[in-house]
Amino acid sequence: MDNQKKYSIIIDAMGGDYAPGEIIKGAVRAAKKINVKIILAGNKEKINRFASLNELDISDFELINSTDEIKMDDSPSNVIKHKKNSSIYIGTNIVSKLSNSAFLSAGNTGAVMACSLFNLKRIEGILRPAIAIVIPLAEKKVVLIDGGANVDIKPIYLKQFAIMGKIYCESIFGVNNPRIGLINVGIENKKGSEVVVKGYNLLEESNINFIGNIEGRDIFEGKADLVVCDGFVGNVILKSFEGMSKLFFTEIKNVLTTNIITKLYAIGLKKYFINMKKKFDYEEYGGALLLGVDGIVIISHGSSKSKAITNAIKIAADSIERNIVKRIKEEIIG
Repeated sequence: MDNQKKYSIIIDAMGGDYAPGEIIKGAVRAAKKINVKIILAGNKEKINRFASLNELDISDFELINSTDEIKMDDSPSNVIKHKKNSSIYIGTNIVSKLSNSAFLSAGNTGAVMACSLFNLKRIEGILRPAIAIVIPLAEKKVVLIDGGANVDIKPIYLKQFAIMGKIYCESIFGVNNPRIGLINVGIENKKGSEVVVKGYNLLEESNINFIGNIEGRDIFEGKADLVVCDGFVGNVILKSFEGMSKLFFTEIKNVLTTNIITKLYAIGLKKYFINMKKKFDYEEYGGALLLGVDGIVIISHGSSKSKAITNAIKIAADSIERNIVKRIKEEIIG
């Protein structure tokens, strides 16, 4: 990028478990590394107070005040009807009118999806947007779509998820002709529900590198670059992976702190365990793309801290740079 800030990243400063503090810290860190314009949408008084108390320079940031607060249990329809002065509604509305921009939020996922659909609309031809999430597996990266946007689906949705996910893998991770697998209870093409069987047939007929059905264990063996499923299954897989990762590293810590001998070994192995943990850390990727809406929207984990926000901003800038929305339009519309 040149000295002129080419891209604008609008950030929901009030969304997430650690807002606005960790959101602001992540934005400040990103601004030092990435040549983007940062726009914070949220309660100006709270944003300025935190920045001042923590000596964070946000003088180059644009602040857009919001007064409506969105809670994690707010229904998406209620946000659309009654909370149009919220940071999520305002942020998605700005992106709908501002070229070369993206919206980022660690807040209420349902509200982000609803506001994105309301303000940005779907890409022509896309029936349902889907959430593409990176599963970090040591040296490998697997993209899963859908991560939770669509519980009830039709076979054609699976085909469109695969096409959008393929573009994501190619554009962001540089994976040429990614291997695409359909999550099922077995590898046979007649296994699974009627929706999955019909989806299999559509994927097989598509101009993609479809490797067939894969089972849950195949994900962690890296048999596919892109895993396709409905949002219910995808969300269960992701939450299970998070829980197992936490359990695994907790057990390692317990073993290494059993007694003085194991603690001495732990000191010598510390840097190796830090590196290993980093390879499985979702914060390295920062957030998930909501693919299928006519604009760049990044949904970050609700417990995201500054590191995740910084990396999510980078993903947002990369997604604009590599014209993901344009590529999806070309692939879907032709």
